[in-house]
Amino acid sequence: MAVRGMMQHGSQHLGRIISHLWPTDAWRYSGDKRDLRLDLLRGFAVIAMVADHIGGERSWLYAITGGDAFLVSAAEVFVFISGLLMGIIYSGVIARQGLGAALMKSLQRAWSLYLMTVSLTLTLMVLSAQLHMGWGPGTTDTHWSDLIVSVLTLHRTFYLTDILLLYTLLVLAAVPGLVLLVHAQTTYVLAGSWGLWMLWQLTPQHAQFPWPITDNSVFNFPAWQALFITAMAVGYHRQRLERHLAWVSEHMVLGISGAFVAAVIAVHVGFVLPSSLPHVMVIEPLFSKVDLRIGRLVVFAGFFTFAFALVTLAWAPIRRAFGWLLLPLGQEALSAYILHLFVVVLAVKVRPLVFETIAGTPLGNTLFQMAGISFIWAVIRLQPLALPQLRAGLARATTLLAAGRAYLYLLGQPSREL
Repeated sequence: MAVRGMMQHGSQHLGRIISHLWPTDAWRYSGDKRDLRLDLLRGFAVIAMVADHIGGERSWLYAITGGDAFLVSAAEVFVFISGLLMGIIYSGVIARQGLGAALMKSLQRAWSLYLMTVSLTLTLMVLSAQLHMGWGPGTTDTHWSDLIVSVLTLHRTFYLTDILLLYTLLVLAAVPGLVLLVHAQTTYVLAGSWGLWMLWQLTPQHAQFPWPITDNSVFNFPAWQALFITAMAVGYHRQRLERHLAWVSEHMVLGISGAFVAAVIAVHVGFVLPSSLPHVMVIEPLFSKVDLRIGRLVVFAGFFTFAFALVTLAWAPIRRAFGWLLLPLGQEALSAYILHLFVVVLAVKVRPLVFETIAGTPLGNTLFQMAGISFIWAVIRLQPLALPQLRAGLARATTLLAAGRAYLYLLGQPSREL
């Protein structure tokens, strides 16, 4: 109790210092039925994802997105917020309608994600083959019938759709997780989740859960589930945690996390400059994205804490300046993700025509990326009613295309290999 009292006194003192430097409390987030702060942060992650996937050697946007070369990326934001929202939303469903209704809704959600994952994976496989894009290493000697079966059973993924497969498995894993959370077994949920994460860090060959997935080179479920499950537990117990942490000053959180963010950026900038330490000796063991190493998790925790505290205390000016762009993207993040797949395909084919044989300039690449972001924003913002029909039509078209390929193969006709 004495230690906690000292911490409270220290945090209040630091909080008062920082609050004197803060312009006004009128900027503070006042609350909505839907937490718009999470939508805004997820919208920023959408922009980072689109810019990084469109790519280009140099771009001014990389100063804020990291260019998929920083110590944290948009993927961690998507996974964490998805888990957080699942805990928040389904705790409400359980309170109003009971555990059975929540489990049914989560299974329906998983089924929708499964159909979307299969449809988009097969679609990108077809596009890659027909447009000679060279995506999908390891599939050149595989017939379409085998590919379709492996995709349908979630034993194979493809470039850019791997995170959708991960998301599908995460929502399925949330079903038993919700049952345990309802029965006050949060400790067992977190212990099992982090135990699997630790097993993957030490002996990944013994942690191939739920099964090995071909061409899944980044989003390994045993590692990434820890971020999602932890976020789900936090979301489920959100109100209780807020009561326990009510003594912590938000100004203090902003100051400490801001100092941490500044230190990480300074270290990263200093490290990427000419150094005597090989990149692999530091980055891979501590910050590997593929394995979601402990250093990456710590950096993400610091950056997310800073960003959340900032949008909480400075909500009014941030929303006024960026809400028009970020909120629509964040509120329709899944639709933005689907659209961005085809924007990336188009960018790969158009880029050589735009830049011809020379590398794009930073300005050219920035404008190229901004054009892709603007297109996705315009579709979401100006035609919201068309998005459900677009997803349904895509699913039907892909299913028919895949079925036609399989039918021709089974008839014994020559089938083009991917």
